[in-house]
Amino acid sequence: MSEVWRLQTKTDLSQINSNGISVAEYCIDESVMAMGWTLRESIYKELSTDEQDDLKNQEKEIVNDFDKYKKIVEERKYSTVNKKFYNGKVNGNVRRLAKEIQNGDFIWIRSKGIYYLGRKVEESKYLYKYCDDPNNIILQIGVNNQLTSIEWFKIGDESDVPGCISTSFIKGQTLQRIQKLGCFEISEILYEEKYKEKYKEEFKKVYNKDTNILKNKMNINIFYSLLSPNDCEDLLYFFFYHKFKYIAIPSTNKTGTQTYEFVMLSSKNRKKKIYIQVKNGNSEKVDLYLDNYRDLTGKVYLLTTGGQIYEKKDKKEALKIEFKNNSFMKKIGSTENNNKIYAINPEALYEFAKRAYKDETILMPHSILQWFKYLEEEKE
Repeated sequence: MSEVWRLQTKTDLSQINSNGISVAEYCIDESVMAMGWTLRESIYKELSTDEQDDLKNQEKEIVNDFDKYKKIVEERKYSTVNKKFYNGKVNGNVRRLAKEIQNGDFIWIRSKGIYYLGRKVEESKYLYKYCDDPNNIILQIGVNNQLTSIEWFKIGDESDVPGCISTSFIKGQTLQRIQKLGCFEISEILYEEKYKEKYKEEFKKVYNKDTNILKNKMNINIFYSLLSPNDCEDLLYFFFYHKFKYIAIPSTNKTGTQTYEFVMLSSKNRKKKIYIQVKNGNSEKVDLYLDNYRDLTGKVYLLTTGGQIYEKKDKKEALKIEFKNNSFMKKIGSTENNNKIYAINPEALYEFAKRAYKDETILMPHSILQWFKYLEEEKE
């Protein structure tokens, strides 16, 4: 089964980079995936002239043979001021580039806030691009290890990209898999759209349409996977605006706020305020704890799309929350001044978003609604 990857490149331009081109720009311009770990890093200046010549000759012989690169690394453990030459081990990012990415795999890259999508094809080959000129961009930005013949299609900014893709760029290794629900299917669909737009023809798909998870009963999980954390916050905001005409106080939406995303005021009574907390994903990081909200001075609404809600951080036992008749919310506690704390039903919120997709009188951002054209259930 094909996979999805993301390449996180250095965003800053090296002081010696007289070309003014970033790694991502180089990759896009040259139709490659590229990264550093040149065989000269850390050791070249410490070698004798004969050793330098020997390393140069070995570099030239690598070309498309990753095993030669690997052998050079494993045979050399030169001591330097702070470390040995890669400790005699090939960097994992280079190994993944050369050996693990398979034909048909999709690759995402980001340049100046814009996301691009590529695909490894049969013509794609590992290449160690030898360079001996320190003024050449190859050495200046560190792009010796490459995967060739990657055609990059421009997808757009963060509002055009699935949350399962954009959030994968937050942390992690230089090159890593994206193993989130629906990421392969939506990557293939977006790639197909761009491919057809350019070449006016179909490209061979990998998945079987009969088992396409974008069309089955997991729609709600796929939907939240396609939303970014900001999208998920916006979705809940627009529900409260649509249903109760509550309006967010912009200054309360600060990244430094620990216990809530933003505060909303009633349009009918400015003394009535509510606190919103949203966690999107499927891990312990999206669990919520009632104790964090006891001291707030208004009603509290908690949404976690894939986590649990606990009384306290000791996590002894999650609250058993049952939304009868798919109700939108359920009271699960109270603040110290007796304001109610509610849990939001992710399924009911999903149904609201579906309704907004078909009803243009419901205000909702395109970044949320755009995914429904891929999620619409097949007619029985």
